[in-house]
Amino acid sequence: MKQFLLIIFSVVFNQQLFAQEEQRCNSFELLQQLKAENPAYANMLEQSEIYLQQYISTHKNHLRTIITIPVVVHLLYNADSSNHKLSDWQIISQIDALNEDYRLMNADRYKTPSVFDSIVADCEIEFCLAKKDPNGNATTGIVRVETPWDIFPDFSSAKQTANGGDDPWPYTDYLNIWVCALQYPMLGYSTFPSASINASDDGVVIHYKTFGRINVFSTKYKLGRTATHEVGHWLNLLHIWGDSPGCSTDDNVSDTPLQDAEHYQCIPFPFVSCNNSGDMSMNYMDYSRDSCMNIYTEGQKTRMVSAINLFRTPILNSSACNAVDTLAYDIGITKIAQPDYLFYGNTIAPIVTLHNFGSQTISACEIKYEKNWKSNLNSFSWSGSLAPNANVDVTLPAIADSNWYNIFCAWTKNPNGNQDADTTNDFKTHSYYSLPDTLNSINIGSGEIQNQTIFITNSFVTIEMNNPLLTERNISVYNSIGQKSKIALTKTALNKYQFNFNSVSSGIYYIRFADSHISIVKRVLVQHDF
Repeated sequence: MKQFLLIIFSVVFNQQLFAQEEQRCNSFELLQQLKAENPAYANMLEQSEIYLQQYISTHKNHLRTIITIPVVVHLLYNADSSNHKLSDWQIISQIDALNEDYRLMNADRYKTPSVFDSIVADCEIEFCLAKKDPNGNATTGIVRVETPWDIFPDFSSAKQTANGGDDPWPYTDYLNIWVCALQYPMLGYSTFPSASINASDDGVVIHYKTFGRINVFSTKYKLGRTATHEVGHWLNLLHIWGDSPGCSTDDNVSDTPLQDAEHYQCIPFPFVSCNNSGDMSMNYMDYSRDSCMNIYTEGQKTRMVSAINLFRTPILNSSACNAVDTLAYDIGITKIAQPDYLFYGNTIAPIVTLHNFGSQTISACEIKYEKNWKSNLNSFSWSGSLAPNANVDVTLPAIADSNWYNIFCAWTKNPNGNQDADTTNDFKTHSYYSLPDTLNSINIGSGEIQNQTIFITNSFVTIEMNNPLLTERNISVYNSIGQKSKIALTKTALNKYQFNFNSVSSGIYYIRFADSHISIVKRVLVQHDF
């Protein structure tokens, strides 16, 4: 009789709280301060939660599918610090990150554990930089304000022109995001919606060093997920563990598992607490690093969309995303169709969608492109005939690719040899994973079984086998091109082995378990923090 291998995966992880680590979010602290300053506010929030739950129970389906939220970014900079002066394109890259995360178009969505596949949500919420200001004038949606502050010391000054910040635009038409230097270890905070919104401070504040996903100063928070997290609060999401240690509090969302505390690092799944099937540490409302986050749930989507319809109703009718004027020469990129979020191969032939936003037919423009904002700049001269308000897909010359996570960037220049009248729609970014075109070079035969991929974000995976005859001699590890890899292997118990991938780079590896009857190959994706 054939013998089969029972493979049970467990993880080794030492959860640490970082006494000197950045605080991912201070929205809870802001909320507590507002409650302390105004006891009636606490009662109003409780009543708002009751209204929200009633709304959710009576509005199971919303007719509106895609909700688009206009954004104004108030960039507060000190003239003596060049670090504060983020470029338009870095700000645009943050809008791209928000749109990917809220539309389930993020490249790392494939890392979500399969146990959560049925509840992963396309939130159907999109964001645009405002094209119209509160007075009806044209705007880029980016307001730069010089400030005397090196660091903003409190929760309110950034939102007040009189105190060195910038007053908000009406919350009825805009999501206000202030980008500035914050007091260590603060990275961001947000207000929450309710039955009574304070027009003078509604919005999100983000530390400049975590804003965007190109040229970002932080090494751990560089994919734009600080804003993804804080905007979640602005849309009425709570922290996934409920902001109190233990298993007695939750986030008022039914499909997110109870967990007893926040996570600060990339932890392997499952990390079990509160008798759950594994903490949802990859949820945007945990404290994990940007490279670990990849999911909102259907329950969170329902809560956000309901909060918009109940508490932020006016913004549904905002026209701030609509341009005031049609300019003569205005071309831009609206989509990066290739590379897709998972790309296989060593070279890519990018495909971008050009759109003519202007009033004149465009017959030529330059397209610049690169990956990760660090590689060699590539240029392509496009020619054709693009009528006003028309699109065309353009395949660009192939460039060498690099394995693993990348941000592809592309932008347009010089339509018909003229200066582009609006450069904020020129630029587009897109996240993707690049994997080898030959994923399995181990020659898996008909007698071998390859199970689903294991994804680990620290260096260790522990495997237990039920066949007592198997030893280290039955286990081999290969890299993605079929070469044997030297991985530290430790026997931790009877038939249990711990693999340490710390000595190898991030990438794809294969573990083969073989006896005289059958061979099983497991694909392992190792991601050290990036």
